[in-house]
Amino acid sequence: MEFKINSSDLLKALSHIHGIVEVRHTLPILSNIILEAKDNELILSSTNLDIYCADKIKAEVSKEGEISVSAVTFFEIVKRLPSGSEVVMSIEEGENEIILKCGRSKFNLSTLRTDDFPVISDNDLSTNFVLSADELIRVIDKTKFAVSNEETRYYLNGIFLHVPNSDNQKLRAVATDGHRLAQAEIPIPEGASNMPGIILPRKAVGEIRKLTDGTDGIIKVIISNTKAQFVFPNSILTTKLIDGSFPDYQRVIPKENLNKLLVSNQEFSKAIDRVSTVSLEKSRAVKLSLNNNLLSLNVNSHDLGNASEDLEIDYNYDNLEIGFNSKYLLDITSQIQGKEIQILLSDSASPALITDPDQDGVIFVLMPMRVWFSIRFKSQI
Repeated sequence: MEFKINSSDLLKALSHIHGIVEVRHTLPILSNIILEAKDNELILSSTNLDIYCADKIKAEVSKEGEISVSAVTFFEIVKRLPSGSEVVMSIEEGENEIILKCGRSKFNLSTLRTDDFPVISDNDLSTNFVLSADELIRVIDKTKFAVSNEETRYYLNGIFLHVPNSDNQKLRAVATDGHRLAQAEIPIPEGASNMPGIILPRKAVGEIRKLTDGTDGIIKVIISNTKAQFVFPNSILTTKLIDGSFPDYQRVIPKENLNKLLVSNQEFSKAIDRVSTVSLEKSRAVKLSLNNNLLSLNVNSHDLGNASEDLEIDYNYDNLEIGFNSKYLLDITSQIQGKEIQILLSDSASPALITDPDQDGVIFVLMPMRVWFSIRFKSQI
C-alpha cells in the first residue's frame, strides 16, 4: 500500500473518527483506525462496537491496500504536521510497520491486520429520509445540553427523535435529565411519517454533530428499531440505539402558566452570569423576584457573600419569587436566537416554560430549586 495525501485533509478526516475509538480495550483492534487506500481515495474508519464511522478523502494512490494503526498515535502525529503539507504513507506486503513521511520527518508505525475489525451491520435499516445540515444542527443544538449523564436512567442518556402524531407533521427532538427539558421541531421530512421513535445515544449525538460542521448538503438518515445511520457527503456514521422507552415527557410541559415575563435575553444572561459568580459551585442557585416591571436577581452564599442586580422587564402580573440553577438558565439562554426571552411562570414551586418568541417549535422546561425538583420531575415522567 502506498499513497500521497494532504495533511490538512487527513487531519480533518481523523478529527471526525478518532473520538469514537476507546483507547484501552480488551480487543487491540478497537484501539486502532482502519486505513483503506483505493480508487484515488483514502477511507478512514473506526468503531467502539456501538458506533461505526467512516470518512473518505482524496488521495493519490499508487498501490492499493488496507491496514490499521493506533488511533491516538496517528492523530497526535498528524495534528503536529505542517498544515497543507504532503504526506506519503507506504507499507510493503508482509511488513508490520507503515512508514509515514512528511518533509524531513519520518515515522515507522506499528500496524495490525484488519481481518478482526468488527463492522456494525446495516442490513435491517428500513425507514429513510433526508435532512438538511441546518435542520440536523437545529434539533441537536437545541436539545443536547439537556441529555442526562446519569447511567441509572439510561433511557434519558440520549435525544428522543420521533413524530409525535400523524396530525402534527413535525419531526421532534426531546432531551431531559429530570431537572430540565428541551424540545425542538422541524417540518417532517418525506418518508419519516411512519418512523419508529428512537433514542440516539449521547456519544453518537456528539459525533454526528461534529460531522455536520462544514456540511452544506443534505444528510440521509436511515433507521430501524435498533440502529440509525447518517450518510454525509463524505462520511457515514452508524450507531446502535438506546434500548428503552422514553418517558411521557408531555405531561411535565406546563399548559397553564399565565405569568408571562419578557426580557432582553442578552441583558438577562449577562446579569445571571455576573451574580452567579458568588454562588456555590454545587447548587449555583439564583433567585428571581418579580415586582411589576422589575426583575431582581439575587444570589446568597454563606461562604462567598452575596450579589444582586435589577433589570427592567415587561411584566404585569402577580409578584413572584422563584429560584433556579443559574447554569441551567444560562444553558437555555445560549439557545435563544431572538433579542428577547419569554418565561412563563405559575408559582414558586412549579416548572417554568421558556420559549424564544423568534423560534417556533422550540421550548424549554426548567424546574425550580425551592423544591427537590429532581424527585418531583421523576414522579411526573
